Amino acid sequence: MIVKIKAKVKPTEDKEKVKRAILKIFPKAELEFNEEYCYWEGETKNVDRFKELLRSQAILDAARMIMENGINGNYTRFFINKQAGFAGNVNFDRDVHGGVEVKIIAEDEDNLIKIIKDIAPRTKNGVIINEDEEMENEEANN
Repeated sequence: MIVKIKAKVKPTEDKEKVKRAILKIFPKAELEFNEEYCYWEGETKNVDRFKELLRSQAILDAARMIMENGINGNYTRFFINKQAGFAGNVNFDRDVHGGVEVKIIAEDEDNLIKIIKDIAPRTKNGVIINEDEEMENEEANN
């Protein structure tokens, strides 16, 4: 799995604050600034902080839905609000400045659905459930 990140910096924004917003969600991302087109771009393979934030904010189901809706072939694409990111939070609403584009790409043998399940597992009454066990139990009851 590889996570590609891109965020345009508008003239009214501080480019270092945009960088900080990205790094508060993906702290291990290696970012480069494109001076000509004024955007941050980078990648990481580490989504640990992103996963922690989804859990601490109790937005796993929303995150799962957003990621599933963004699937296109071997990747999923979504946006994160820059202002929320700067505050150390995840919000999937694009802000007026365009947000941070995140693309999670499944490599070779990686399975995108498996990656999404790991990042944002399903919950029931606020508790993470094992989807495979849940499906087996439903089949056994029918």
